[in-house]
Amino acid sequence: MDRINWINCGLMIVALVAAMIAPFHVFLFAYAILGPLHYLTEISWLHDRQYFAPRAPLRRMWLVIVVAAAAAVGFGYVSNDLLARPVAPTFEIGLVYLALVGAALAVFVKRTANGVALAIVGALLIVPAAQHPFYAIVAYLLITIIHVLFFTASFVLFGALKSRSRSGLISLGVFIVCAIVPFVIQTPAIAPSQSVRSIYASFEQLNDVLLSIFTNASAIAVMRLIAFAYTYHYLNWFSKTSIIKWHEVPRKRAIGIIGAWIGGVALYAFNYRIGFAVFYLLSIVHVMLEFPLNHQTLMGIARCLRPAGAEGRLAIATLSSTRGLAHKRNA
Repeated sequence: MDRINWINCGLMIVALVAAMIAPFHVFLFAYAILGPLHYLTEISWLHDRQYFAPRAPLRRMWLVIVVAAAAAVGFGYVSNDLLARPVAPTFEIGLVYLALVGAALAVFVKRTANGVALAIVGALLIVPAAQHPFYAIVAYLLITIIHVLFFTASFVLFGALKSRSRSGLISLGVFIVCAIVPFVIQTPAIAPSQSVRSIYASFEQLNDVLLSIFTNASAIAVMRLIAFAYTYHYLNWFSKTSIIKWHEVPRKRAIGIIGAWIGGVALYAFNYRIGFAVFYLLSIVHVMLEFPLNHQTLMGIARCLRPAGAEGRLAIATLSSTRGLAHKRNA
């Protein structure tokens, strides 16, 4: 674990330096080369572990919601971006929220009837929330920067707490510092060419949203944060092969994954926009399929950080009593 943590500290620094020098180029390269392989291998890994949703009936219900959300997102993308026929994203955003709620139910609720009832309540609560100005913004951040930045940090923290690893906590500190550096250090960066800017147009909405949140930040600082977050998110996944063993899959599936990845990279090289269009839905699906693991991770962090329970308090009281008796005997 210590060796992996130090390696990841180095990967963080590499990702940061690259993002500081050429943020647009680094992001587009990582998204096209590392992104598809990450989606394919993580979905395979999650599938083998039942998506970290242990109760089969509720897991199936949640997967139906994920499929419906993916279909709605795909329809919205084709209609808005490819056919230039704008449709309101209210329904697809609601399904993404419902997938998040359904993932929590699949993880924490024991009885199927209770899970179904709570899912219905969640759906009813989402309807009025659609009128809130942050309804779309939060969902967009959830499938982008929250996924690659917040949950990556959460995985690092949970791993450090669970293994009681000092190097793990240090790696979390390095990660936080790397995320702050783009806003503190302002150095010249390689300017994107017109063609690079044209390709990046599909991602500009994320920059606009983050600039509206970090009102005092420069545009280049936000771009560097995005490039660092995505690049390290992918590198972190590939660095932990020996720990989570995502590579241990049947040979036929491995061949299929490698073939799909090579085909995807070739597609991006041929025409970046076509590659993005093909893998866009897969990227959203892999985020939603990770929701149960995200819930489990946050709950695991809470368990590690909470004070000792009744058994712990009893042990402390017994220890204190024993020390008191020993002190009296010595006296």
